[in-house]
Formats: sequence, structure tokens, C-alpha cells
Amino acid sequence: MLDTAVIPCGGRGTRLLPITRWFPKEMLPVGLKPILYWALDEAADAGLLRAVIVTNPHKPLLEAAARNYPGPLELEFVPQDHPRGLGDALLRVRDHLAGSPFLALLPDNLFTGANPSALIVESYRASGLATVLLAEIPREATPTKGATGRAAVRRAEDGSLRVVDVADKSTGQFDTGGLEAAVTPIGRMAFPATVFDELEEIGRQLEPGAELDDVPLLQRLARRNALAGVISPARFFDVGVPEGYREAVATFPPCT
Repeated sequence: MLDTAVIPCGGRGTRLLPITRWFPKEMLPVGLKPILYWALDEAADAGLLRAVIVTNPHKPLLEAAARNYPGPLELEFVPQDHPRGLGDALLRVRDHLAGSPFLALLPDNLFTGANPSALIVESYRASGLATVLLAEIPREATPTKGATGRAAVRRAEDGSLRVVDVADKSTGQFDTGGLEAAVTPIGRMAFPATVFDELEEIGRQLEPGAELDDVPLLQRLARRNALAGVISPARFFDVGVPEGYREAVATFPPCT
């Protein structure tokens, strides 16, 4: 049963320097609430029972703040001593999941509207396939979105979406490839525990010191028709880049 969110918080937040040199990105306020708390609230609202937070030992403030989270989730913490990519962060939690599926929930993606985690969990439970949230990003919105890869999708016979390919990440900001709008995977992904074996295999093929990212895993799954997609109807903010963070702060009302 999918009842656990994995929330990676081990990165350095380099796109938000210099403030993140001293202050964890996940503690930055949006609507007077830390970004991490928005992610935890979303997981709880989606019906999940537990969150495993991947932390960086050099960011003790983050774990201290998370332990004071007032919500209903059971929290566990797993250290990632050096940021080596999202795939590496996911591998760190393998022993904490005991063969169960999980939701990877990236805290620097915020949404207004329908709960995206609930949509992904529902799709995963219905299909049993690894499932990724997709956003359609128009060309004019690319300055507020980070560098992710475009996705190619098709409709299955049952009407659901299948992701058939994922491009490598662009640099700087999202690139629509000259199109008026393009679809890209964003930070909500449901996986069966079998993906850990695939991540390990991908990691063995990397050059020493290279980061283990999630994109090669998504590409593998997509190319063998094993990756479902759900288009997010919610408005999407990439608060990991300055432009997206400013947009979110201006949009989210102060919490009471």
C-alpha cells in the first residue's frame, strides 16, 4: 500500500544563493509558512500516513523545524551527507520502505488548486504503474520554471496517459523546444519499490562522482511503456528558482 511520501531536502539550493548559503531553501516562507510545511500538509491531505525526509547534516535547522511540524504525519529522517542527485536521495530511503511503493514529493514545487499528490496516488493505486505528474508550460512562463526535460505522451486505450519518452534536462530554465507550450514531468512521482534496483543499475554506469538523477529512471520506464502520467490542473510554482519563488510569495495568502 502506498502510504509514504519521500521528501528530498538534501540539496544546497544553489539557484537561490546567497540566502541559501545560511538558510535552508525548504525553510523559506511562502504565505508565512515554510515551504517544507506546504509539502507535508499536501502529503497529509492526500491521505498519506508517513513522510521520510532526506536531510543534509549541514542544514540542522531544517530537521529541527520539521520535528516541530504540527500535522498528523509520522516523520522519519534519513541523512544524505553530500547532494548527489534525486536518484541518490531516493536510494537512501530503501531500507525504510520495506518493499513498499512510495510517493516522491519535491518540496520546491508548490500548487494552488487540486491536490497533486492525491491525483498521483489515486492513479498509481488504479494502474499499479509508476506515475509522474505532468505540467503543460507555455513559452511565456518558462522564465519562472527550472530546467526540466520535455515529455512525449500518448493516450492509452483506457483513456489514461502514458509517458513514452522524457528528454534530458535543459540548462537554465525550461525549454519548450520552439513550441508554444510543452509538457514536462514535475515534482510528484509514485514508484513501486522495484525502481531501487533500476537506480542502482543506473548508478553503476555513471562516472565516479557523477550525480544520480531521476531523469534516466523516468526515461527507462517511459521507453518500455511503464510510466503513467497525470496532467496537473493546478497552478504550478517552481519555488526553487528566484522568479518562481517571487511569484509564489505574491500569490499565496498569509496562513492563519
